[in-house]
Formats: sequence, structure tokens, C-alpha cells
Amino acid sequence: MRKIVGVDLDTTLNNLEQVWLAKYNEKYNDSLTVADMANWDVTTYVKPECGKDMYKFLWEPGLFRDLGIKPSAASIMAWLNDHYEVFIVTSAHPNVVADKWAWVEKHLPFIDSYHFVPLHPKDLFRMDYLIDDGPHNIEGFRGKGILMDMPYNQYLKNRHIRCRNWLDVFQYFKAELNRDGREAYGFVAASE
Repeated sequence: MRKIVGVDLDTTLNNLEQVWLAKYNEKYNDSLTVADMANWDVTTYVKPECGKDMYKFLWEPGLFRDLGIKPSAASIMAWLNDHYEVFIVTSAHPNVVADKWAWVEKHLPFIDSYHFVPLHPKDLFRMDYLIDDGPHNIEGFRGKGILMDMPYNQYLKNRHIRCRNWLDVFQYFKAELNRDGREAYGFVAASE
């Protein structure tokens, strides 16, 4: 039986952080960047007049459908899918589940609907590995957590595998296959 890899969607596979902050900056005449965020709670960094309304941007129809994909993510996800049982695990407001699924269909057509799991908290789903940028998702995870490096998760030191990008993810899983005595076959492009 193949090991199970859960992969977060937002900011791990897609560029939500860039689009979300761009929408906020435009509406509130601000210049907030991800680099400014030292913790997960984005509302501590936005202008007071925005506050929790920051999350309303995430409910806009079409937002998730139109996001870009991280460099090398598609080819490495296809490679992972050849070697592991891969699931997309994403927290999702009911209004955006269809848009998130449409994004997966467009960018990761080898992932079928049975491997798309909207849920929260993610540790309810049994996985061997979880690739995620959210510190709260990695902290509570009982398997091997692979933390996608972001300014807001820097406080998690040395307890989890930290990857700067999808090429790091590939290197980690290639080494895992070798440790398990399995051959890491297939080709992955250096960049997309």
C-alpha cells in the first residue's frame, strides 16, 4: 500500500497570498506584503478599518479559480502522484469549494475528485505526510509535516521538515523513497 501525502492548496500550491494581499492593498491603499507577517493572524497586520473583513476577499466568486500555481508544483505533484497516494486537503468556506475544485482540475488534472478533500482541521484525515504552510496544521499533525517556508511560520524551529519551494519538496520525497528502498523513477522539469 502506498503512503498517503496530503497537500494543502492555498499558498502551498497556489499564489493566494499574493492575490489576497494585492486585493487588500488596492482597496485599503496599503502596501502589506507576506514578508511583513511574522504570525498567521493576518488581521493583526491590516488597517483597523479592514480588520476581519480581510477574510471576505476569500469568499469572492472566482478568486480561487483564477489563482496561479507555484513554480514546479504541477510537475512535482504529478511525480508525487506516481509514487504516493496524493490528496489535496484544503480548508474551504462552502462558497468557494467549487472554485477550488475547478483550480485543481485546471492545474492538476491527474488529481480526481476522490482525492480532493475540503476539511478543517486537517489532522482529522489520516495521512503519512502533510505539505502545508499553515503552522497550526503542521503542529497538530501526527505524521511527517513538511512546512512550506513562509515568514509567518518561522517560529516552528527544527521540529518539522522545512521546504523553501517545490524543488525542495521533490528532493525530500526522492530521499524518502530511497530510505524506503523504493526507486524514485520519473523526470521532473527544473522549472516551469
